Amino acid sequence: MNVSDLRYFVRVCDDHSISQAAEHFFMTPQGISKAIRRMEEEVGTDLLLRSQSGVQMTPYGQIFYEHAVRILQEWDHAQQEIDSLKAQNLGLLKLVSAYGILRYLTPSFIHAFTDSNPSVHLDYTEFPDSYVEQKVLDGEYDIGLSPVKTQNPELSYLPLFQKEIFFVVHPGSRFYSRQEVSIREVLAEPFVMENDHFLIHHLLSDTAAGEGVTIIPYFSTSGFSLCYKLCEKGEANTASMAFIFEDMAQGSIRMIPFTEHPMWPVALIHKKDVPLSVSMRAFIAHTTAWKETLQSDV
Repeated sequence: MNVSDLRYFVRVCDDHSISQAAEHFFMTPQGISKAIRRMEEEVGTDLLLRSQSGVQMTPYGQIFYEHAVRILQEWDHAQQEIDSLKAQNLGLLKLVSAYGILRYLTPSFIHAFTDSNPSVHLDYTEFPDSYVEQKVLDGEYDIGLSPVKTQNPELSYLPLFQKEIFFVVHPGSRFYSRQEVSIREVLAEPFVMENDHFLIHHLLSDTAAGEGVTIIPYFSTSGFSLCYKLCEKGEANTASMAFIFEDMAQGSIRMIPFTEHPMWPVALIHKKDVPLSVSMRAFIAHTTAWKETLQSDV
């Protein structure tokens, strides 16, 4: 039997119909039936019961179906990794990043890489934090730039930088003149933050839990621009890193340290136990050199 035979069998079981499976694969019912008979001969028992009401699995067929599904999943996963590596070696590198990271690394980080690696075509996309690791794990992207709370054992991590999270306050707040505030204190006023797809949400919530309180935000959003807009209008306070404050802040809002000094750590990630292409090695080397430049500027 071969992979195609397994696909025919699984489809027949899912559809409970040989004719529907044949239509899906643009084959004749006779061709599907022949493949099923070939598998039954190979395993030495009946896998399917055929009747006018449809096709049902025998107890042996149920066992075979469960293994066939897992085999096909592994096959598709292996083929995806092979196709990804082939594409990388042909010069395609798929990079995914969480929102905001490029603000700190600056677009020059990307331009410097493409300028020094003209044979590499860089496919770059941004997503909310929670999607980045999963897209790398699923093989949709080769390398990710992601905020990190806990490390996944299936991924390799190259720490890049970490930035302190600050309280951002409007002039009408009772905390406006303070030099430092605790998370417990600031929750006495309306507080707006990014939603739970962003690591900053979890970092602040965990810090608050350590203080014995729960953050119930005035509003949660998928972007820090709205957080700043509400703060500038005096409707709520917010929190972000200094490099975002420098880009976004307008009017008289100011930035104050939390007494807990929560940190936002960022790393380069890629899957473990997957061969690194020439393009991936080049990007990791470039990022390592850029990291040293960032540290020297501190």
